[in-house]
Amino acid sequence: MAGVGGIGRASAVLLASLGAKIIMIDANESSMKDTLSILRQDKHVAYYCDFSHVDTIEPLVSKIIKDHGQIDYFVYCVGVGAVRPLKLSKYDFMRKVMDINFFSFVEMVRCISKKGNYNSIQTSIVGISALGAFLGNATKTAYCASKGAMNAAVRCLAKELAPKNIRINTVAPGVTDTPMARGAEEEYGSESEEYKLILQRQYLGICDPNDIANAVVFLLSDMSGKITGNCIPVDGGKLSS
Repeated sequence: MAGVGGIGRASAVLLASLGAKIIMIDANESSMKDTLSILRQDKHVAYYCDFSHVDTIEPLVSKIIKDHGQIDYFVYCVGVGAVRPLKLSKYDFMRKVMDINFFSFVEMVRCISKKGNYNSIQTSIVGISALGAFLGNATKTAYCASKGAMNAAVRCLAKELAPKNIRINTVAPGVTDTPMARGAEEEYGSESEEYKLILQRQYLGICDPNDIANAVVFLLSDMSGKITGNCIPVDGGKLSS
């Protein structure tokens, strides 16, 4: 489990309730400590990782495999929702967003799918994408591009990983009650016309992190055994409006 913020934490809690051993990876040690306290079981563990430094991922995955054995399931719920107009979107900014939101995701998948690192009977991987992969927004070029890249990569990775019995999919949440979304609400202003329009399009209402966690667990489970290379929107109807 990479990333244990709002959606990541909800996914970890749900998976733990179903008997999974949770191995958390995050740059926010406080968030991992809080999640461990919620899980309340000694078998769950946490590792620090700064996903903006992609080169640190391979040795970390090697250590996790050495400490705990092969990986059965993996959820990538790491992302930075940075917004910046085009005139300020210089290479360094764009690269940092891509490093965290996309390149680290692919690197995690590459390392997990190496021989001996995964359950060869069946392994399932889920990445948390975003509706930004489908909907354009001013000032969100880097973010939307990174999530679109994730979805495109998964379609290719699914074919390459299928012979290894690894399935890989993404979930695209709509507006969800997370710290990132609350930050966006503060940016727009909850009474602004722009924010009201966002909620009007998402006519089933704001998603709860558990709504996304349910989709994550479905894609990890045998119930989705013939689903791979896909993105499932959990968006309160937003894409249909």
